[in-house]
Amino acid sequence: MPIISTLLPPRRILNTKLPFRDTSIPLPSNIITNEHALEISSWIDKKEIPYTENNPYEFELLVKGSRDGFDVKNIYNICDKVSNTVIVLKVVGTGEILGGYNPLQWTKETNGRNPTCDSFAFSLKTSNLKNSILSRVKNHNYGIGFYSRDSYYSFGHTLVLRYNLKTRKRSYCRINGESFDKPIRPAEFLSLDHCPPSSDKSTFNVEEYEIFKVSKRNDF
Repeated sequence: MPIISTLLPPRRILNTKLPFRDTSIPLPSNIITNEHALEISSWIDKKEIPYTENNPYEFELLVKGSRDGFDVKNIYNICDKVSNTVIVLKVVGTGEILGGYNPLQWTKETNGRNPTCDSFAFSLKTSNLKNSILSRVKNHNYGIGFYSRDSYYSFGHTLVLRYNLKTRKRSYCRINGESFDKPIRPAEFLSLDHCPPSSDKSTFNVEEYEIFKVSKRNDF
């Protein structure tokens, strides 16, 4: 008996590219963008090639100046015993976005310097700054300064936050590079002195600031 079989046409191979699956988590910030958050996450992980998508970290908003107040003492009360935090702040008049990463646990019980090799300060890219500036801790003994009683918080002398961040104009960045490896502001805005007065050009106040708890994502 002759064999009869049905011949099917050749299978077509589709080269259609599937759409990119965006697994990013919405960023609860009025200061920084998702691009900024990816850059900060890259610095935390010390990546030579920065993340460009799918941030492996979640940024949980803990403190916001316009909601929780601008006094540094408020930050100690809210963040006490919390570790791995990022602070970002927008400077009045210049539009600069300054900040830093603190891997240590906040403490309102002690005053003094706390050693760490992993903290860093930064100035983020804006319309007035072409590339972000990263400043890593150089002398680990100057990593983070916790001074709750004095309403004072610092990343060495590279970024010093004092009193009421909105009204007192006493925060500053110092030119002395003993603690971190580079300044995060232009030379004209760097202080030569420790704790300069509010009349000094180096001091600043902020429009807004935010603090985030940064945690590895479970779904990543």
